[in-house]
Amino acid sequence: ARREALMPFFWQVIARQGQLFGNQLKGSVAQVTNGKMFSYPGYNELLTGWSDPTIRSNAKIPNRNVTVLEWLHRKPAFAGRVAVYSGWNVMPFIVNGARAGFPVMGGWEPLPVKPRNAREELLNDLIAETTPVTNAAEVFDSFVFHAGVEHLRNARPRVMMWSFLEPDQWGHQGRYDWLLDSTHRVDDYVRRLWELTQSMPEYAGKTSFVITTDHGRGSSPVEWKSHGVTINGAENIWMAFLGPDTPALGERADSATVTQSQIAGTIAALLGEDYSAAAPRAAPPITEVRSSRN
Repeated sequence: ARREALMPFFWQVIARQGQLFGNQLKGSVAQVTNGKMFSYPGYNELLTGWSDPTIRSNAKIPNRNVTVLEWLHRKPAFAGRVAVYSGWNVMPFIVNGARAGFPVMGGWEPLPVKPRNAREELLNDLIAETTPVTNAAEVFDSFVFHAGVEHLRNARPRVMMWSFLEPDQWGHQGRYDWLLDSTHRVDDYVRRLWELTQSMPEYAGKTSFVITTDHGRGSSPVEWKSHGVTINGAENIWMAFLGPDTPALGERADSATVTQSQIAGTIAALLGEDYSAAAPRAAPPITEVRSSRN
């Protein structure tokens, strides 16, 4: 009842119509493989399908690795129809937006599209005129959500990544109250995105959501505030899948271990593409989340 009150869409819809991995009390394990348990290595793993040991920090270094997003964007069917909207100013480097060639929102920078409509111009003004408060690297999730919705409505991308960051940020600040508030809000953003896509002919009945996290966190009275190699349990994550191709198996129990490195291949598989064949280092997709008839 408590988890459903915190994340009603997650537990009332995804947990019944989709699949969830990561509840170890039920024998479902989802983990990172990069050994770092922080953001850049985590995003690289989930977007490329493999762990790069040379990525040792969150520095703004363009990723030498090609992500599944860039790989898809190179295909004619996806060219000009991929986008990333994130609150973090390192994300444009993780996905190497300059090389990849698709729009990437990251941090407190102007929105990555032109021309902009009136709502996007207003969002630009608000981003420029809002005090960052505690973190100059991460813009608030509300800006990410509304900017991304405008792009979704205007550009109709085939593949879109959203990265909400406030729950992690408020966790680092030790603000458990704000962590709960922002988690509840992100769950509602996911609900609104799902309902929006189901109201649009281009997406209704043929859209899949893949939801996960770049790392885990500690679970003790102190370590819940952080993550990394010194934090026990930070390797444990969760994954959620919802869409017409995903059998409604709900919260998984006694299932095989799944890894963050399988996300890239799974995204491609849900789009009917074989990423693992093109990227031999990438982990295979999670077969259970895609019906064998598709």
